[in-house]
Amino acid sequence: MVNASRYTLVVHGRLAMREARFCAARDSRHGVQIMSFEQAAARLAGGFARPIDDESLREAIQAVLPVTPMGELESIKGLPGMVGAAGDTLHKAWRAGIDLAARALDHPRLDAIARLEAAVLAELPEGMMRPVDIVAAATARIAHAPAVIGAVEFDGLTEISPCWRPLVGLLAQHIPVTWTAGPRLVPDWLDAAVIVASAPAEDPVVPAVSAATSYHEAIEAMRWARSLLASGVDASDIAIATASPADYDDHFLALRADANIDLHFVHGVHTVTTRNGQAAAALADIVVRGITQTRLRRLAALCQDSAPLSSLPDGWLRVLPSNAPLSTSGAWNRLFARLTPGDWPDGLDHTPALRDAVSILAQGSDAAPAVGEAFLKGRALTIWRKALLAGPAASIDVTLGSLKQDDGLDACVSVAWMPASALAASPRLHVRLLGLNSSRWPRGISEDRLIPDHVIPTAELDPLSVTLADRRDFRTILATTSGEVVLSRARRDRDGRLLGRSPLLADHGDEAYLRRNAVPGHAFSETDRLMARPQEFDAELQAAGAKACWRDWRLEEVTPHDGMVRTDHPLISAILERTQSASSLKALLRNPLGFVWRYAFGWKAPQSSAEPLVLDPLQTGDLVHMVLD
Repeated sequence: MVNASRYTLVVHGRLAMREARFCAARDSRHGVQIMSFEQAAARLAGGFARPIDDESLREAIQAVLPVTPMGELESIKGLPGMVGAAGDTLHKAWRAGIDLAARALDHPRLDAIARLEAAVLAELPEGMMRPVDIVAAATARIAHAPAVIGAVEFDGLTEISPCWRPLVGLLAQHIPVTWTAGPRLVPDWLDAAVIVASAPAEDPVVPAVSAATSYHEAIEAMRWARSLLASGVDASDIAIATASPADYDDHFLALRADANIDLHFVHGVHTVTTRNGQAAAALADIVVRGITQTRLRRLAALCQDSAPLSSLPDGWLRVLPSNAPLSTSGAWNRLFARLTPGDWPDGLDHTPALRDAVSILAQGSDAAPAVGEAFLKGRALTIWRKALLAGPAASIDVTLGSLKQDDGLDACVSVAWMPASALAASPRLHVRLLGLNSSRWPRGISEDRLIPDHVIPTAELDPLSVTLADRRDFRTILATTSGEVVLSRARRDRDGRLLGRSPLLADHGDEAYLRRNAVPGHAFSETDRLMARPQEFDAELQAAGAKACWRDWRLEEVTPHDGMVRTDHPLISAILERTQSASSLKALLRNPLGFVWRYAFGWKAPQSSAEPLVLDPLQTGDLVHMVLD
């Protein structure tokens, strides 16, 4: 007999899970479990059973890959990206229900992957199971399903991986299982005992537009979202989506700050966009490319409270000569040799502490774990450890650029920017779809990186291909959105090349042509408003000051913008009383304003390159003699 207080709602994706929990809490629905089907199966399999998460899998692969014979893959197993490729291949095989060990004799490549799988499973904790093992354990405990998970409802799903399908039919024979499809397509593999709840498709307004570039698409999307918010639409009813959000993430990250709109990135933001991520990136720059003065200054600005640098006084960076790159160990040793206590801001000699910090940083990528433990802490150290798990230390700077984290916003009260797959599982009232260009939506099918099509057909290894998923998600979004769906595409890419229309737009008529320099009907930020309304910008004090400066620069008479200062200004008097060099006298006579900038304010022109070439006297003499010869 089914426990009436136990009810399991199966959804797909983090957004759908958050919104379902929010609705359950708001409606006081006690006893409801909201999870993915993988989590529900693991719960039925036993209290200590759990699926293999990505981080644990990467850690296990990195541990066993160097000591596991990989056959024809032996020559590439140490390359950057091998850990990620192996993890993707194993996940695909497990989701498709392919027994790699049973097919190891079919091809040498499968034999190598099967050996890697066996080593990984031996390395993982005992409770972590493959999907096929979770299904087997859950099948053995199927009699406990009424008490453990109760009635099950699949909400918002269009498909699940083949490895889980037998368990769905088995559950339907012991507990009520409902597949709430709504207007979505119902998969034909569902067992007859599963209750299917369908509904007619929605009929939204579907306009189509074309923008100049992908960046222009993002701007128009922000204007559209701002206009909806101004008209009284709740932020939780607005969604912007595309098949591959990575092409637009940088645009929306910059526009979000300018617009002051809570735009939630459902798929997460890159860790390097945060301060902790920048601290890890600054350290990675030194570990991979070597220590220089510029890189050390960047690291010191982000990790001043780290153990090796915390003992140095405030303002210690002034002991570093501004005209030397300090890119070799010899240059650092010469600097340490000539530093005296009087060179430090507090009059004490901190040269040993600085030398120790530089020596740690100079160890390179071979000591990346120890260097990270020494200079990073908290969230930055966590990011560093994840990067070392995801790839080799020699390319940790590249790995850091691919890591993501949650942006900290609540999806239930924010405008959402998300992949189309997340929107298909959790529909909203007002939707704007971006990137509807050929080869971008739907995306093309690609072979697995380790198991090519002639070894295992792609249709078998990845039955839920990205092309079919993109088409299915597009149809699902149109069928589940009740308000408005704006279809948007870019006319050209960032290099100016023409882009074709997506075949998904064939049934949606002509598109509205949006000009890049058109006056917006609703600006998304103050900057956007002032750029579109020159008469309002003219009234701004900043604009008036800029115009006056430009006008005064062309006048022959002296104006306030020519650097006029009062008579006997103490700062001017101080720099004139100094002993002048030939360079300062030349600046004083030829460019008085530049003289004040350089010697009074300490302003310097930026270096033309990150590492200027600086020669010592001997090298300079050798160069002159070589030129004369």
